[in-house]
Amino acid sequence: MTPTFTATDSRQRLAEGFWRAAMASLIVMPVGMAIAHRSSPLFIVLSAVLCLVATGLEGRAQSFRREYSAALMTPLGIAVLAFFAWCLVSIGWSEFRAVSLRSFGEFWLPIAAGLVLALTLPQRLTPRMFALLAGAFALAGLIIIAELQTGMILRKTLGVRADPYIFNRPVLTLLMLALPLTAWLLSTRKNGGAVGLALLLFLGAVTILSESDAAVLALAIVCLTFPIAWLAPRLTFVLAVLSFLAVVCISPLIGTISARLMTPEMHQMLATGHSKERVELWQSFGKVVERKPLLGTGFGVSPRMPETAVAKKVPKRYRRMLNIGHPHNAVLQIWVELGAVGAVLFLGIAFLILRAMWHLPHLIRSASLALLAGVVPVSLVGHGAWQGWWAASLGAAIIWMQAASRFQTETKP
Repeated sequence: MTPTFTATDSRQRLAEGFWRAAMASLIVMPVGMAIAHRSSPLFIVLSAVLCLVATGLEGRAQSFRREYSAALMTPLGIAVLAFFAWCLVSIGWSEFRAVSLRSFGEFWLPIAAGLVLALTLPQRLTPRMFALLAGAFALAGLIIIAELQTGMILRKTLGVRADPYIFNRPVLTLLMLALPLTAWLLSTRKNGGAVGLALLLFLGAVTILSESDAAVLALAIVCLTFPIAWLAPRLTFVLAVLSFLAVVCISPLIGTISARLMTPEMHQMLATGHSKERVELWQSFGKVVERKPLLGTGFGVSPRMPETAVAKKVPKRYRRMLNIGHPHNAVLQIWVELGAVGAVLFLGIAFLILRAMWHLPHLIRSASLALLAGVVPVSLVGHGAWQGWWAASLGAAIIWMQAASRFQTETKP
């Protein structure tokens, strides 16, 4: 006679299969990025969908909806919802709404997926999963090194894009994932410090070989921030709060300030990072902020900025750099597109994130502060604010950091 629980057992086994597939999707992300440099949103969204299916098979869909709603009703959740709403509302005054809607989806879909994963996956990520991630991390780094050292011969043979700078994104993804991996090693391995150092040295080699000056800067800041956060957490938090406040207040003027402070000799030293062009770019988008300071020009409109009405009000000598696509400074882009309202909402989110970090175990808190410190320089000198690959890579790093905190039992000093 067939037992009455067979169907339930089958659903549970099927659910376990979906859980494993969700974890596998997150694990292979760094390798996927090394092969296809914008692919991280695919992995995080796929993982989230698989988690939702597994949750449904286990009959926990309603409890998950309650958890999701409760997460959105926390102070941080409300701040994020307010920022989400402002981004959506700002599309109403965008002159290129189709462009704005595409940017909106590209940015917010990985964030929504990240929240799904944060509520479902960290408690299932075991030490074995971290070991597999470490293997994927090493494989991704070796792929990048091999491609760069052979002059991209494989990509050229296959007839696909073979510009060295395409590895800047996977290198930054590795940088973000290195911190939860290091936290896990220090939490669970007797020789975790030595292995973590070896991991960072390997990452340093990959970073130096790449063309990403932002990654080099971020890695240096990460290596500096972690020990400071470990030894002086209160000082680190004060510096973090002041830094965010200063960045938000100064960003609209960063072009003007940089133009006055940077000498020709400094530009010559930083020529590989295109410092002169960046300063001109920041000046140009700063002029846009001067003309739309409160509400901004609308979410995601930067790629079409030269065609907007406000661009015609910018002095002619600044208009050329508006063609670049975005200001290569995420906070300045927030000012440009979402105005002072968006900048204040962003600052509120940053402060609430810092407050949440303060209550983490000491090691995880130090690693999280280092992660945040690594994000800031990349966001201020490199990529656009709404790029989905960046949101997805950061989301994955946060999920792994959440999982690493499960293995950390020490108390806050």
